[in-house]
Amino acid sequence: MRVTIIPTDGFVSIDGVGYSGLDLSVTDPSIHAVQWYGESGEVEIKNPVTGKMIENREITSLNEFQNAMSAWQAAKDAEIAAQTAAQTAVVEPSPEQEG
Repeated sequence: MRVTIIPTDGFVSIDGVGYSGLDLSVTDPSIHAVQWYGESGEVEIKNPVTGKMIENREITSLNEFQNAMSAWQAAKDAEIAAQTAAQTAVVEPSPEQEG
């Protein structure tokens, strides 16, 4: 699984499917981005005041970013529900068509 998380943009991408505008406000403000490459990844750390990148930290789990993964899943579920609703929408016949 390939994951990118950019908290300031509210952006999460999983396996090439990305959503922006997600609420990632609970994410540590010093995190610029998270890059996950299947079994490991890195967190790009910035100074939250200056925005300057200060380090990259290796990670072996996405557990601390479950909120971002859940926000992505909610966005995907909403998109699927909207597509399903659009595909199954029934158009009511006009009075001319009924008679």
